[in-house]
Amino acid sequence: MEKQEVQQQENTQNQTPQEQAPDDFKTMVAFMLSTGLFVGKIPIAPGTIGTLVGIFPILIYWTRGGEYQLWNQIFITLAVFLIGIWASTVVVETFKDKDPEYVVIDEIAGYMVSMIGFYPSWQHLLIAFILFRIFDILKPPPIKMFEKLPSGLGVMADDIIAGIYTWIIMFILVKFFGI
Repeated sequence: MEKQEVQQQENTQNQTPQEQAPDDFKTMVAFMLSTGLFVGKIPIAPGTIGTLVGIFPILIYWTRGGEYQLWNQIFITLAVFLIGIWASTVVVETFKDKDPEYVVIDEIAGYMVSMIGFYPSWQHLLIAFILFRIFDILKPPPIKMFEKLPSGLGVMADDIIAGIYTWIIMFILVKFFGI
């Protein structure tokens, strides 16, 4: 039995992440969550498309909760962040890829951060989307250094910081320019 496991492990290490298939339930769930229900496997602009997936939880949860609406937004975003750390860690350690582009739960969580406290109008969603993608792609300091954190935390942290940068700009635009 051990020899078969060693052989399977050697075969997995020689494959690219795209060729590898999750072989246990935990890995399959982590892969499904980390790829945004497999949206990250779309070969063109997975990060951008993954960010678009973030619109759905925002549209579903952002106006719920009455007087606890802001807390609702914070806790939903925190849940996605924590699930993202777990799922990303499983995927990174299983497929031996430090920050795979098909993992998009980090973009979903970062975009959600950028919208905390803002009404999900099409203008706010669009402005936050554009700003978030700019910060996520360019990674101005200190965003880049957060990628160096270990495993799933490193995958998630840089996008959370990009979301915070976006949130700051959104706050200025909404508070001072009435957008």
